[in-house]
Amino acid sequence: MKFPRWTLALGLASMLVASAGLARTASAQQAGTIRGTVTDSTTGRGVPGVQVTVVGTAAGAVTGDAGSYVLSGVPAGQARVSARRIGYGAGERTVTVVAGQTVTADLAIPPLATTLSAVVSVGYGSSARAQVSSAIASVDSTAFANAPVASIDNAVQGKIAGVQVMQNSGEPGSGVSVRIRGPASLNAGNQPLYVVDGVPVIQGSYAQAGQSGQDQTAISSLNPNEIASIDVLKDAAATAIYGSRGSNGVILITTKRGAAGRTRMNFSGYAGTQKVERKIGLLDAKQYVEVMNESAANDGYGPEDYDFEAGVDDAKSYDWQDAVFRSAPVRDATLSIRGGSDRITYFLSGSTFDQRGVVIGSGYGRHSGRLNVDFSATEKLFLSSSIAMTRETQDRVPGDQSLFGVVTNAIGMQPMRPIEGTNNGFGGRAEGLRYANPVAIAEYNSNEYSTLRALGRVEARYSFLDNLSITGRVGADLLGVDELQWASPKVDRTTAMNLGGYAQDANARINRYLLEAFVVGEPKIGAGALTLTGGSSVEYNNRSSTYMLGEGFPTGFTRYVRNASAITDWDGTRTENNLVSFFGRANWSLDDRYLLSASLRADGSSRFGESNRYGIFPAASVGWVVTDEPAFSGLSRLGTLKLRSSFGVTGNQGIGDYARLSLVSGTAYAGAPGLVGSQLGNPNLRWETTREFDFGADLGLLDGRVSVIADWYNRTTSDLLVSRPVPTTSGFSSTWDNLGTIRNRGVDLGIETINLRSENGLGWTSNLNVTWNRNTVLELYDDQPVTFTVSSRVTSIAAEGQPLGTFYMYKFLRVNPTNGNAVFATADGGETETPTASDLTYAGNPQPKYYGGFTNTFTWKNVDLRAFLQFSQGNKVFNMMRIFTDDGGWSYDNKTTHILNRWRNPGDVTDTPRMSYDGTSGARLMSSRMVEDGSFVRLGEVTLGVNVPSRLVAFSGLDDARVYVSGRNLHTWTKYTGYNPDVSSSGAAHNVNTGIDYFAYPLARTVTVGFSAGW
Repeated sequence: MKFPRWTLALGLASMLVASAGLARTASAQQAGTIRGTVTDSTTGRGVPGVQVTVVGTAAGAVTGDAGSYVLSGVPAGQARVSARRIGYGAGERTVTVVAGQTVTADLAIPPLATTLSAVVSVGYGSSARAQVSSAIASVDSTAFANAPVASIDNAVQGKIAGVQVMQNSGEPGSGVSVRIRGPASLNAGNQPLYVVDGVPVIQGSYAQAGQSGQDQTAISSLNPNEIASIDVLKDAAATAIYGSRGSNGVILITTKRGAAGRTRMNFSGYAGTQKVERKIGLLDAKQYVEVMNESAANDGYGPEDYDFEAGVDDAKSYDWQDAVFRSAPVRDATLSIRGGSDRITYFLSGSTFDQRGVVIGSGYGRHSGRLNVDFSATEKLFLSSSIAMTRETQDRVPGDQSLFGVVTNAIGMQPMRPIEGTNNGFGGRAEGLRYANPVAIAEYNSNEYSTLRALGRVEARYSFLDNLSITGRVGADLLGVDELQWASPKVDRTTAMNLGGYAQDANARINRYLLEAFVVGEPKIGAGALTLTGGSSVEYNNRSSTYMLGEGFPTGFTRYVRNASAITDWDGTRTENNLVSFFGRANWSLDDRYLLSASLRADGSSRFGESNRYGIFPAASVGWVVTDEPAFSGLSRLGTLKLRSSFGVTGNQGIGDYARLSLVSGTAYAGAPGLVGSQLGNPNLRWETTREFDFGADLGLLDGRVSVIADWYNRTTSDLLVSRPVPTTSGFSSTWDNLGTIRNRGVDLGIETINLRSENGLGWTSNLNVTWNRNTVLELYDDQPVTFTVSSRVTSIAAEGQPLGTFYMYKFLRVNPTNGNAVFATADGGETETPTASDLTYAGNPQPKYYGGFTNTFTWKNVDLRAFLQFSQGNKVFNMMRIFTDDGGWSYDNKTTHILNRWRNPGDVTDTPRMSYDGTSGARLMSSRMVEDGSFVRLGEVTLGVNVPSRLVAFSGLDDARVYVSGRNLHTWTKYTGYNPDVSSSGAAHNVNTGIDYFAYPLARTVTVGFSAGW
């Protein structure tokens, strides 16, 4: 992969900055050392991540896992040691330092509820939460440290109010859907904007080789071990500073950085095993033969017409799920170095993560490294750099939405068919298999997806005065994607067998370059405190891709397209888009009691025509600290109360780079070069616009032991960017336009409590977040609903007055006890056993009524226990597997044990129609009978850890050490009959077809043992 020369310069600049600082040495004359431990004042347990400094000097350090620290080079004499950490009160102690000697200074700091005392990122700056009047949620690295997950979005699932994270699939490395305050777009994307250390990063899927429903997202390349904190901007007042990309929320990620003091090394790692959390109940051979013969008898066939003979075809059963599932290892290791002096600090880390999938043939791996350097060049000039490199590899297996997938065929395979046989060692046509052997698919086929990513930035801040500074930033995000897919002719009953094998080779290069400059000033104007921010930004994006498909491979040649006898498909393209922006923000506070913030951003995007190229995105918010009012001084004895309100406008430009243009492409015509229209443009395209009102309250009680953050919001998105149909006489089928409106309205609530803090070292804290959201489609083109399909079957709809993605199919009423046929509702309110297309109706909402998470942390001296529950209630799941596994015998697929409750005789009362070989009982029709309750409560994590006592680790030269055992996805309580109710087989990119389970990859239960140490 080739990178522009300036990115190499970026890396060299980071190295030079580091070298310049590391070369600087400090005199040790007349200096001593301070060593000590910072503990929780109520539990006595060591507190990690505390910033310890000597007041009036540059000496500083950060405590390790056991709360220990060392300060070297402290001038002799009286020294005042200060300890500070978010979530705790400050601690100080004065000691006498003797030159050449070490003095001990232990400190105890009181815990506070962290929610109201945190410092949060706000975009182009940071602020104490007490000064924030918009809706921002935060989580630090302790919430997901050492979690056995591949991506950061997996790690924060259920941790943040207002943020819904849907797993979609259990396949390692697959994309995750993130929705902040509900889905707001039909076609333009619903994923939030991710900003890492000030750089908006590339995201989305760039896969070209087909692999059914699941996709990959570029966010997975971010290593959770390198992240210090995550701040989520939820309301428009917070996100409007990012303008055209803020309508779906913004996630600000801050990576770990160095700290002044002695060099400190940290290691953390874990290893564990994974198993499928649950299996689907399928019939054995005897049950299968019985119901299939019954289906033939019910439709008038005699025993001589049966496909199966009892006592012969059911003599032996094979468990195909066990054949494709396995116990799979997962492991992670990270080594980091941090330290620095009064002028330079650095953080260097390297990590490796490897996760084999619980389905054979699948897996994911990531190798990453990061170097962050901060350098005070002069008293006025501060330089900062960050550079990270990541390499990902994913072994994919066909599954979701594929009728030839590993999981698909393991579920559908007839239970009497053998796994092994005469076709290259596996059962095939000769052994009676009607579908491709899923074990052979995993063994002989491959689909390798790999990425190489460089993400970096260099930043300079010059302070003209104490209250005036200018910052310049140069950033780049360079992503390379390579795919190599091979379908072997060794797999019986496949297209590849007939073609002699086929291979796909695809490559994509996606580049983003960022130039920014902004000024921050704090002028002294009258009463109160005023902070002004203003600047501009230019972003350049380009993407190039190539694709090739080859068929027919000589014996002994595999995988590479160059060995194919024929190239049957190919493609290559390059696109680009640019974004220029101007932004400003003013924050004003009076006596820390009255808060006012206003921002304005203007974005110009090359994706829109000249008349609509620029969008203006204003926002404002106000806050009032009620308990600081003299009139309410009595309330201040009980706690603190701040009321907030905001309104803002944000945008969405998530469409193709050239959607506004009419395009043609080259083609052959009568053997000569020609042109053909490929896209009907719309020069009047404009921004998709979201207007949001938010009213919130921040409440603190019992001296900081209870904190509550609650928000009510009303979020309306208009001028939806929609690909609408046009008359085919135009030569096209669709064009992009601005049509429609969607509203999200709801409440998100976060509560954090310190339930217990006793003098004997026992502590207990809780964190609960709940979100209620109601999504409604208000307006569509010509008031006409839009249907969406999975595998050419209509499954979902966008319709006025309904939630986005409502299931659309026949409404099942009951089973006729007389004849065993399914009875459906008709459009006119009647009943029928033979519904038509006019009877299709709304059949369930895939979006939950409420969702959230509940975390409890218990501590006792050196022992800690953390338990996490995730929940989602009121959502429906369309179990699309049932169109085969519960079709009454119309297909040869194996059936679920659900059909053991089927109708058999007149008078039977059941919800499962009779078996029908010809499919006349209505069982095979897609209906609300297959829409299930997707509500669940999941024991998402239990972690038990022990901080090794310092007297034991001292022998090894370590400052601290911790061992732990952790379980993830331990158990799910749900009525859903599939593998996982938190599912979407259409993948992370699809906005409407959510909550559909069409042979999704199952979720894994993971148990790991880990160790971390610092020295």
